[in-house]
Amino acid sequence: MKLNKINKIFILAGETSGDYIGSCIMRGIKQNNNNIKFLGVGGSFMENEGLSSLYNIKEFNVIGFLNTVVKLKKLRNYVNEIVKFIIKEEPKIVITIDTKGFSLALAKSLKIAFKNSNYKCPLIHFVPPTIWAYGKSRLKKWKNIHDELICLYKIEEDIFKKYDTNCMYLGNPIIEKFLDFEQSKKIKNNYNNRSKKNNILLLPGSRNSEIKYILPEFIKLIKNTNNKFKNVNWIIPITKSQYSNVLSKVNKIKSNPIEVIILEDNYEILKNSSFAIACSGTVTLELVLFKIPIVAVYKTDFVSALIGRMLVNFKNVILPNFLLKKNAVPFLFQEKCNYIQMQKALINFMNNIEIQNKLYENYSKNILKDMGYLNSKSTNFTINSGKMVINLINNYKR
Repeated sequence: MKLNKINKIFILAGETSGDYIGSCIMRGIKQNNNNIKFLGVGGSFMENEGLSSLYNIKEFNVIGFLNTVVKLKKLRNYVNEIVKFIIKEEPKIVITIDTKGFSLALAKSLKIAFKNSNYKCPLIHFVPPTIWAYGKSRLKKWKNIHDELICLYKIEEDIFKKYDTNCMYLGNPIIEKFLDFEQSKKIKNNYNNRSKKNNILLLPGSRNSEIKYILPEFIKLIKNTNNKFKNVNWIIPITKSQYSNVLSKVNKIKSNPIEVIILEDNYEILKNSSFAIACSGTVTLELVLFKIPIVAVYKTDFVSALIGRMLVNFKNVILPNFLLKKNAVPFLFQEKCNYIQMQKALINFMNNIEIQNKLYENYSKNILKDMGYLNSKSTNFTINSGKMVINLINNYKR
């Protein structure tokens, strides 16, 4: 089914990973109908697909208990402003991606606003609560709020079904990005003239709070490790929005050459590196898909860490570990997230390179198989999400 005229779609993503997911959804929608005007909140990926963003995505990029409390009033104001904007513009559908606390508050406020106006539309949310990492109690708040919940991992369908909640798997844009890159014959490569084994990636995250706590440990690691290994290339891939911030901090370390790059523009580095230390997040999955042995890290303020220890299932919080159902990727959290532990992990890898590489080859293959990408041509997030959105619009009873 297709829309017959120019229509507005509201789409919101408040994080870098969500921005990329949003761009895939938008591309899928446009494959079904080009007469669409996209309004909402997003970053450079979504803007490149035609989004008119109301706010800077950084305003919504909040993590950690203290950071959320500090910005709570501001975020509430954004909810109120966006609800008014949606009621005024009357889009055919409202799509939210990740940014779970904000997205849920927006959906609940819209439900109330619909009752007090002559307008309503379907609400759809991509990337629902990670109940496999943070507990089933979060799910209660999400029941009967959205018309559709879309998950990114096939295993989630059964997990949500267990708790009497429908959640649909349409494919995974991160895996498809990896597959597209692997199959592309037009890959620019700035790293072929270097030895792959010498490229060590350090990924401090995309949020200010993550960079604040993790980047200093990376810098200490470099300072205290250069004399142990010869010809190591220290590379810090970062998002465009954080590039200047990180570069200014790294440039102060004059005696230790460090290359800061924008990951979006240098994605081939994931195919040309031997080891990585990465902030917990979707990038850990990308690294494992590229068969790069990694150590996941995370560090935050004391209060957020304390709450995290009470709420988080650390067996599942690292994506590849959840998907593989085993502790494949080591995780250094809070006090263990320091340069000494990172150095030990790096030395351990250097002493067991062949074993580690073989392990990660198997990890990558097993994830692709379990997610439906080795035996099925029907698994395509971009195509499937676009069709689903258009069908939901056309079949919605207003």
